[in-house]
Amino acid sequence: MLVEVPTKKIRAVDQKFFIELGGRIRKTIIIDLKYPSLDAFSLEYHDLISKPTLYQISNGKRDMKISTLRRLAETLGISIQELIQDL
Repeated sequence: MLVEVPTKKIRAVDQKFFIELGGRIRKTIIIDLKYPSLDAFSLEYHDLISKPTLYQISNGKRDMKISTLRRLAETLGISIQELIQDL
């Protein structure tokens, strides 16, 4: 028998942060790094961050572990501090 574990609701202040962070990540990939799409980026870095995870994060729908944040910053070529600065 499969038991569903309820997901924790994200607080509004956290959701705002995740949406802003996701926008920054999307902008960095598309504008700064000049990838034609998130798909193209995820193909190159699929071993560090999965496509579904990248899309959830870029859409502000995912609270991530620090290890995911670290890997994502690494793939973007910036520090975690730069990634989250002023959000």
